[in-house]
Amino acid sequence: MFDLFRKEEINALKEEITRLEEENRKLLLSLEKRDEKAKKTVATKQEVDRELNETRQKVSSLESEIQKLKKETADDLKFRFSENLSRNRFQDLLFLLGSLQSVTSTLITVYLAKDDALKDMAKDVVSRIDSSDLFLIEKIDSPTGKVIFYDTDRLIKLMVIPAFPVTHSDYSLDRHFNIEPLKKSLEGEKALVINTHAGETFIGIIEADTFVEHEVIRSSVMGKHSKGGWSQKRFQSLVEEDVRHHADKVREALLPIVGRHKDLRYVIAGGEGRLVKMVTEGYEYPLIMKSLEAVSKKNAEQVLREVMAVRVYGI
Repeated sequence: MFDLFRKEEINALKEEITRLEEENRKLLLSLEKRDEKAKKTVATKQEVDRELNETRQKVSSLESEIQKLKKETADDLKFRFSENLSRNRFQDLLFLLGSLQSVTSTLITVYLAKDDALKDMAKDVVSRIDSSDLFLIEKIDSPTGKVIFYDTDRLIKLMVIPAFPVTHSDYSLDRHFNIEPLKKSLEGEKALVINTHAGETFIGIIEADTFVEHEVIRSSVMGKHSKGGWSQKRFQSLVEEDVRHHADKVREALLPIVGRHKDLRYVIAGGEGRLVKMVTEGYEYPLIMKSLEAVSKKNAEQVLREVMAVRVYGI
């Protein structure tokens, strides 16, 4: 019942935004006409200027109100939950989704590649998705695309950010969800993993959901500047030199690994953005950026779980 009230409140806010935008459009049109009148009628310039000022103030006030209402509407729209799922938990979710079946065709599945827009790609089913749900779906920017499972009866509404990219967009409206492409993606693509942090970087090759080889490259990078030591500028210069040295050391270690695995499909990278750029410069593999924690005190299995985690949103 509370959700119903909130939905009615959001719809009322949207109607108010539409009404105010229309009023604003009419006022702007009136403003343009009065500007013309001011240019043509010098005798009434003072009166027209007064009216113009009043109209401008009203337009400004309306625009502020519209922005406020839009913010209130947007702020109220939030995902029911969001969680990283391990491979095993995600397999359980796929099994559950795959076992569902509706009496009629009410189950929407959308595979959306990174640079495709839902409204352009799946026009036939967009009208069946609530506008507030569309807002949430479009709100998330994903380097690997999105997979949407949506029941038009609003019982199931999920968005998945897969570990590996959706290669092409597709959609269906059927009595069951299409989980096959996601199941296949769980088999994994051969990928180079680079988790870069100053002084400590993990590199490895994933194939068939396991590391076929990996290593950690360590080097000395200065800590924080302390009073009585070098000047801040000199200290920063030395740190930069250490970071460049570490990046060069990682690139040197990567050469034989990449040479042994010429059939790589992706580079999955995380850690410090600047170091990632320094280490991956010159590689032409598609780059997937992920949030990865520092390597210290973690083994390869823990890194693998982090890399292969799938983000699931409840819409």
